[in-house]
Amino acid sequence: MAELMIDYTACMVSGGAGLISRIESAAAEYSPLCGEYFGYLYGKRGKKVEAFVESACGFLLLDELLKKNGVNRAELAIARNSDGRPCVINRSDIDFSISHSEGAAFCCLAVGEDARVGADIQRVRNYSREYLEQLARTFMSKSQLESFLVCSDRERYFYTAWTDREAEYKRCGSYPWQFVGNDGAPAQGEFTNGRISACGKKYYYSISLR
Repeated sequence: MAELMIDYTACMVSGGAGLISRIESAAAEYSPLCGEYFGYLYGKRGKKVEAFVESACGFLLLDELLKKNGVNRAELAIARNSDGRPCVINRSDIDFSISHSEGAAFCCLAVGEDARVGADIQRVRNYSREYLEQLARTFMSKSQLESFLVCSDRERYFYTAWTDREAEYKRCGSYPWQFVGNDGAPAQGEFTNGRISACGKKYYYSISLR
């Protein structure tokens, strides 16, 4: 069995007059079977500008990863699943996950047998110590919360746990617990975590693998 290949990239999102033309140029290289996905993407233009720009930049990151890794984009059929997640529907050996958060876009590509991946990025907010603890109690397992409360780097612990669970949700289609709060289970599987600093902002990201 071929080893699963993972590649990822991120950018600070930006609009501008050239954004639409860049998407249209890239979209021309894809199969007509991707029409629903591009219709969804273009449809965001008439709603919230920020949401369109973030999604557009996420697609451009995906496009670059596909080209970089030698994937023939004309053979791909990309559509949204029942959860609204864009995915490749005609190839089980290719999967991707796009995430964005307040000024940054992040994309991860998986290529290999039964490829399945989830990714999440979150900007660090200026939460007080008390509010951060309040939020942690809403999603961390009992063991996670105990570790969080004594951790010297609460920011890192909090955002790693947060992005882990969101990345796993995107990979599996469900959260890794059955109950809200301390009766739940922490995210399971293999994770790649990191932090990005750009334009005076900090972001934490997680990539979830089976």
